Amino acid sequence: MTANGLHWYSIVFFLFMLLSCGSPTPPSTDSELNDQRLWGDKFETQRLRIPSFDGTELAALLFQPKDQYFPGERPGLIFVNSWTLTEDEYHLQARKFAQKGYVVLSYATRGFSTSEGLVSVAGPNDLGDVSSMIDWLELNTQLDTTRLGMAGVSYGAGISLMALAHEPRIKTVVAMSGWGDLEQALYGRETIREVWLNLLLLSGKLLGRLDPEVGIQARRLRDNVDADVARAWAAARSPLGYVDKINARKAPVLLANSYQDGLFPPAQMRAFYEKLEGPKQFYLDKGIHASSAIPGLFGLPSEVWNETHRWFDTYLQNLPSTLASQGPISMQAPGGREFYSQFPTLVGKQAITNLKPVNELADLGVDEEILEALQGVSFTGSVDSGATSGLPLLSDTADATINLPVIKQLTNIDRRHAALYMTEKFKTRTRLRGAPQIRIWSAASKTPQQMIAYLYDADPWARGTLITHGVVSKRVASARSNEVLMDLNIAAYDIPAGHRLVVAVDTRDPLYGNYMKERYPVGFIQLGTRLTELALPLVP
Repeated sequence: MTANGLHWYSIVFFLFMLLSCGSPTPPSTDSELNDQRLWGDKFETQRLRIPSFDGTELAALLFQPKDQYFPGERPGLIFVNSWTLTEDEYHLQARKFAQKGYVVLSYATRGFSTSEGLVSVAGPNDLGDVSSMIDWLELNTQLDTTRLGMAGVSYGAGISLMALAHEPRIKTVVAMSGWGDLEQALYGRETIREVWLNLLLLSGKLLGRLDPEVGIQARRLRDNVDADVARAWAAARSPLGYVDKINARKAPVLLANSYQDGLFPPAQMRAFYEKLEGPKQFYLDKGIHASSAIPGLFGLPSEVWNETHRWFDTYLQNLPSTLASQGPISMQAPGGREFYSQFPTLVGKQAITNLKPVNELADLGVDEEILEALQGVSFTGSVDSGATSGLPLLSDTADATINLPVIKQLTNIDRRHAALYMTEKFKTRTRLRGAPQIRIWSAASKTPQQMIAYLYDADPWARGTLITHGVVSKRVASARSNEVLMDLNIAAYDIPAGHRLVVAVDTRDPLYGNYMKERYPVGFIQLGTRLTELALPLVP
């Protein structure tokens, strides 16, 4: 850690986000903003400062279709900014929608850009602001409030889903790289997402005005002091807790998340998606946080923005589409996009071939019951084994953009600090689609523990390609052995014939906080029915 409490990779990550995720360069003057020679003459634009319910002024851009081209009431869209960005973020996409006759308002949430107020992370003030924006549109535009949609990327996605639950005038939402369960995203399985939490706090302080409560809740999670209070704070800002309100009117929802998203992975959105009862789609692609949406913000080709246009044209313009005829789960796979009616189920419990212990268990101080096992595995925790999810952001970016996955020579993983297991060779090419699950029987321990499981595709030369990974922490010591279920991140991967799957489990990874500073013994039991097992979501 540096003096300010940030790892070096958090700083690199922050700089990358500023360079790659900044909003498209806005027009330099209002006259350029209204230059119809550049943008056509079917709509007009206007910069605004709109007072919210409590008098707080929010910066906004209005894109208003001209009456001679689009007479009468028009469908509308509200765009909400991503974390630290401005009302200009959706400039180019807003113009495309306005050119089709949509009334579009893009605004910066309180605490960001030149909007007044403090950032409270989808709190009551943010929801009140959404209602105020709709009130303003009703009074000042030709908006048809029965045909109003809302969309956003990341922070804007989360606020859009929360607003859908609380504001009945919103008919449908598109949420790109957003959260369904904020508690799970920030503190899933009692594990801090260290890199992302640091990034959010640093960027928020530099480019916004954070409510002090945000930092207080982050410290509670990091220090595990009053963590339940922080989790309740996050749960109150999670669409998952209000899904019944969305279902009461069967509101259509399009969710888009990326496999390698380290901030809001698809797994934390899955429970919310599966509880939705209205028209829905879960659009999954290979990428990192917000990477699929960014090209479209700069006017470049973007599949997820094409899908966004199709979604709103279907539900707000009543234009014909093929949405109803395709499976609602849309997965980017090695051979192209695939559609499913539901997530593939976990196929039987495929027992993993057990490895012999590489350490003398008694020397490690592991509980005596594991000494009875001939195939138990033990190692020393709080030391890096070499198994890793890669360099935060950089490795996932390389995988998503130039197809350069994390590769590890598996024989170089230090088994003094990790447990390794492998399957038999696969006889045919096997298609994995979804979230694998690992079951481990953890021996009794005198200390808290953290476990990170990595799933590798191992070729005949023991070179492992990282498919996915997962993490779980036990914040209190356990006097008895216990079953640990680890749900790995959702993936779409084809396992070649002749390859094996290898699972490595250790206790440290640069993505996550390491709250155990001292070394400690870790033991996994392989005795009777208490076996380490792997379940795979496979499709024919």
